[in-house]
Amino acid sequence: MRKLFLLLTLPLLVLCCDSQAQDPSGQPVAGCDGQLYPDLATSLYVLPFAVGASFETGLTNCSSSFHAAGQPDQYASDFNMPVGTPFVAARAGTVFLVVENASSSGGDVGNYVVIDHGDGTYGLYYHAPQNGISVSVGDQVSQGDVLGQTGQSGYAGYPHLHFTVVKGSPQYPYDAIPVSFRNASPAHVSLKGNTRYKALAY
Repeated sequence: MRKLFLLLTLPLLVLCCDSQAQDPSGQPVAGCDGQLYPDLATSLYVLPFAVGASFETGLTNCSSSFHAAGQPDQYASDFNMPVGTPFVAARAGTVFLVVENASSSGGDVGNYVVIDHGDGTYGLYYHAPQNGISVSVGDQVSQGDVLGQTGQSGYAGYPHLHFTVVKGSPQYPYDAIPVSFRNASPAHVSLKGNTRYKALAY
């Protein structure tokens, strides 16, 4: 009877407590906040930097400040990238909005680009330097295309790329959704903070 109980409860324990590991069944896995994240193998997103590169995260899902639970950016990931580092499209789409006339340091929300994925979701890439976006509104971009350079504009205390995916209007306060990155190594369903991730080939 005890063996049967353990067998029945083990999947629930994996779902609730081992949120950073990939579910071998390929089903969505609960992240650190209890929300379901896409299966890594079928995720539509890749890390927003070049294949072969590796960067450490800052604030990620379930962190503090703007990334705290209940905040519009609770599902955002910050990648600590030096000023001038190219960032790429995590998913293909159409350039919906470009803002690049703010100061390279400070300047409200700063400089950013928004990509329309064509299914009601948008990818938002923040903190580029002034004139640091290399695409224009209406451009079609493929996954992995360079969108611009990272910087420290807007509410950024240090150079990094702030990436989030939202559903519906991309205007703040938006409705962010959880995403996973299929080429991240280590393969965590939801990225951990202060952890170095390498972008594998896809």
